Amino acid sequence: MVKGKAAAADLRIPQNREEVAAMIGAFGKAVREVELIETAMKESLAQVKANAEKDAAPHLAEAERLFKGLQLYCDTNRQTLLGNSGLKTAEFATGKVAWRSKPAKVTLTGEHVKIVDRIVAKANESLGRNDVASAQTYKNFLRVSTEIDKEAMLKNPALARTIEGVRVGSGGETFEVEPFGAQLAEAAQ
Repeated sequence: MVKGKAAAADLRIPQNREEVAAMIGAFGKAVREVELIETAMKESLAQVKANAEKDAAPHLAEAERLFKGLQLYCDTNRQTLLGNSGLKTAEFATGKVAWRSKPAKVTLTGEHVKIVDRIVAKANESLGRNDVASAQTYKNFLRVSTEIDKEAMLKNPALARTIEGVRVGSGGETFEVEPFGAQLAEAAQ
């Protein structure tokens, strides 16, 4: 209770409808001032970013040209640089170059449903040949997941409430202050 009183002591609380109208106008003015400051900040940041990108552009272009030249030289002379060491890195006095393998990836072409059907068919073929290991490997390519559909529960809250561990509550409410446009809010003062 004391916390509530202490917090309320710092607040200006209107005592009648006229004071509420005046406070809404002041609130709107304060919000518009913040928006103006944020807009000016965003414009300043955009200008700083544009200037930095402009200043960096020639350096970026030079770095790209140098990188491509280095890559061409090193790819052409890879055997000389690496020899039969089994390494993928060559060191120089000012730095090093390296070749890195990218991770493998799976690309699916065509409709996913048809690919799933093909995998199931391959698994069944393996079972027909009594190759249980291959059949299981094919089945491992498929993932089955079951998820709770909260949207469906919201559509039927009475039924959802009958399930232990499920609670369908109110979304609550919020308090909003919507001042009228700048002309009306300033006229209220």
